[in-house]
Order: sequence, then C-alpha cells, then structure tokens
Amino acid sequence: MKKTIIILLTLLWCIVIFIFSSMSGNESNEKSKETINNVIDTTLEVTNDSGITDKHPSEKKINSVIEKLNRPLRKCMHASVYFVLAILVFLSFKSFKINGWKLYVLPILICFIYACTDEFHQYFVSGRTSEFTDVLIDTGGAIVGIMVAKLVSKVYYKIKKV
Repeated sequence: MKKTIIILLTLLWCIVIFIFSSMSGNESNEKSKETINNVIDTTLEVTNDSGITDKHPSEKKINSVIEKLNRPLRKCMHASVYFVLAILVFLSFKSFKINGWKLYVLPILICFIYACTDEFHQYFVSGRTSEFTDVLIDTGGAIVGIMVAKLVSKVYYKIKKV
C-alpha cells in the first residue's frame, strides 16, 4: 500500500508539472506576478536610487518590484518543483529497496529526462520558450533534493539505531 501511494504521488506531481507547463506564456507569467503580489505586503517599503525610503509606494513602484522579482522567482520555482520530484522518485526507489548509487543517481537522471521532455513540451505551447538553462535549473533542484533526502535518510537511520 505504501509503495502504491508514493508512486501515485510521484505520478501526480509529474502531472502537476505538466499542467503548469501547459499554461500559455501570458497565463503563466500573470499567475507568477499574481502570486508575488499576494505574497508581498502592499505596505512594502521601497528605497529609491537616492536612498530615500517610501513607506507607501505607489502601484507603479509595487509593479516595478514585482517585475524585478518575477524572473528570478520563476527560476526558483523551476528548481523547487524538481526538488520535490526528486524526493518523490527517491522515496519510490527506496520503497522497492533500491540502494547504493542507483538510489541517488537514477532519480536525478529521471528528473533530468523529465525536465528535457517538459522543455520540449513547452516549445509547442503558445508564448512559452524551450530553454536548456531551465533543464539545468530543474536538474540542480533535483540534485539538491537528493542531497536533502540522503541527509534526512542518514539522520533518520542513526536516530532509529539509538
């Protein structure tokens, strides 16, 4: 039962990634900006180039901050979704008692391949681009995910032995 659940979660996460990639360029971009706008406080203090802090920035200044944050945060999201995917693939492999280097390398390879197919898919979506740098960012997120999974796994087994 545990194996089935983790495999279903992994497949569900792949579907979530596919759905996000299926959004048009405008829809995806607006969704990102909307999320950033919801996260930042509208009473955000903005310091201009002269060093003067405005405690009640105008909508124009808030939009400027959103524009500056949009691209880097979108790239962070790329890494984050593949961070999660790598951990789910890792747990799937672990549930099948796969150990050694395969437990760490194969999930990264699977995430890399899925990232490649995801970027290929985006090539055909209106307003989206297909960039290999995104594949590298995705794979970087997967590598960090596997490192975290390995660390948590080691700590868990040390505590379990005590």
